[in-house]
Amino acid sequence: MDKLFFPPIYSGVSQHQKFSIKNESRSPLEYEWKVPEKYVNEVSLVPVKSVLLPNQVQDIFATFTALKKKNYEISVPLIAKNLFEYAKYEVGFFNPGSGLLLTQGNSTHEGVIQIKKSI
Repeated sequence: MDKLFFPPIYSGVSQHQKFSIKNESRSPLEYEWKVPEKYVNEVSLVPVKSVLLPNQVQDIFATFTALKKKNYEISVPLIAKNLFEYAKYEVGFFNPGSGLLLTQGNSTHEGVIQIKKSI
């Protein structure tokens, strides 16, 4: 899911959409949505954070409320967390040449919630 489109709406009116994300890896994936500070009153995603088990699909509920008459294009990063913690228990993790290359840190995948026009 790269973009959500909310059709034109009146200021102060909320619209809701549901979409799904899937963990296609063999390891649990802990994630958190990071809504930019200036849009916290206009955009919400539920659940904000969770853990996806391998091959699990989870529904996400997005809400957008236009507070002004303007065109919106908002990027909301999805932050993957604790990848190192889950992967270190994988078979072959410390086995040289096992094909698993992992460094400690966070990975980011960005999705975009895009609003074309509000009335």
